[in-house]
Amino acid sequence: MKNINNYTNLAAYNADSNRPTNQNTVSLIKDTNSILRKGVNVITEARYAGIGDTVVYDTVDQRPKVVKLDTLILPLSGRYIIVGTVWRRDEKNVYVVSNQYAESSRWGAPWRAKMSGFDFSSAGSFTVTINSSTTAAINYTTSDTLATLAVKIQDAIRAIMTTHPAGWTATAYENYIVVQQDSYTPNVTSFTCSYAGVTINVLTGSYQTATTGLLKNDTRLFRIDGSVAAWAGCNYEKFLSYYSVNGSDATNETLTSPNVIRESRFNATDNPILFNYYGTYRNYIAAKMIRYPYSKGIITDYDGKGNTDKLASVMFTDHDNTVKAAYPAAYAAKNFGIAGAQGFTPGSWWLPSAVELYLIMKDVTYGLSGFALDRLNKGIEAAGGTKISVGHYIWTSSEYAGNHAFNYNGSLGTIHAIGKFYVYYVRPLSAFQIL
Repeated sequence: MKNINNYTNLAAYNADSNRPTNQNTVSLIKDTNSILRKGVNVITEARYAGIGDTVVYDTVDQRPKVVKLDTLILPLSGRYIIVGTVWRRDEKNVYVVSNQYAESSRWGAPWRAKMSGFDFSSAGSFTVTINSSTTAAINYTTSDTLATLAVKIQDAIRAIMTTHPAGWTATAYENYIVVQQDSYTPNVTSFTCSYAGVTINVLTGSYQTATTGLLKNDTRLFRIDGSVAAWAGCNYEKFLSYYSVNGSDATNETLTSPNVIRESRFNATDNPILFNYYGTYRNYIAAKMIRYPYSKGIITDYDGKGNTDKLASVMFTDHDNTVKAAYPAAYAAKNFGIAGAQGFTPGSWWLPSAVELYLIMKDVTYGLSGFALDRLNKGIEAAGGTKISVGHYIWTSSEYAGNHAFNYNGSLGTIHAIGKFYVYYVRPLSAFQIL
């Protein structure tokens, strides 16, 4: 590149009318030691990466590089494979978010049991017991089939599982019935049937209702104000817009109360302590955001890659003998890949931790009315990717409890603990070292 310029300061850069506008230029601003790049498809080494830059794999040099934000024009030369977009960097690494979502998935796979050996040569009845709850008698006749019996089993189970009964299903296959629990409760420890000729094969673990035993769970979220809860503000503007209207109606709240009050209650009469301390509702809401950087022992689960490696390796054999992922969101993230891009093929990606997703989502403006598009989404858009919206629901790899993991909640603008059975977006991350 021949258009390399040095300027004393930004004013000198802006005043230079001789700098070409139809060619790629690199300019050093000496007083801030910053580099400005202008032009079309300005491709640099990774050490110059910034948020919103497009990461490409150079198939000739066989290493990742970056296309500077606001210079990317598609299509690129066939020499370069687009990998993703820079969301963070430090002295050693460039961190990449995929330009697309992987397959939307549950955090944990449903619990399943296979029931075989039903015989309709004569009429009869039986019961099913889940833990200590037993169904009413399930009657069958010689005219029944596995399909009609599956409906009866499903109805009987739903009648005793009064919390989220729709999470229970029974489905007939060629010579067996599969009972499935897709829910947050209960944790099934026992499943039996009084039908003497039936064999029950429990196919899975309790991936949605029990702790994995693999991760550090109960990773509570510490807020700036010192309160601790299973959720905290993540995207400030989305968080503010929701809770200003839908917050708690509580009065006389303390500075460390876990509640978030609505704006109409933020006054000297209803909540004098909060009003006198914060002055404005915006200041109050800012104090309910996740604390970051954090001190020792607070939000320690930063290791999305480590979490994902552990979760994605757990598999089970389903009723049809297919091998499936016990933790589908982590599996989908890890097995996301960019063909031909060494270091970014399947196995090189991960599901973000709660902290990593917070750092991605906190500055996102896509989906907010009246805000300019944020740098990350500008880069994703330029590369032809799917933008990340403040209204999306996105999984993290961080576990909260037996039946809860953390996600970004697109309605509330929070990082939130929620049931592992929900189907949400999966946005994979990767990284590479700066050479």
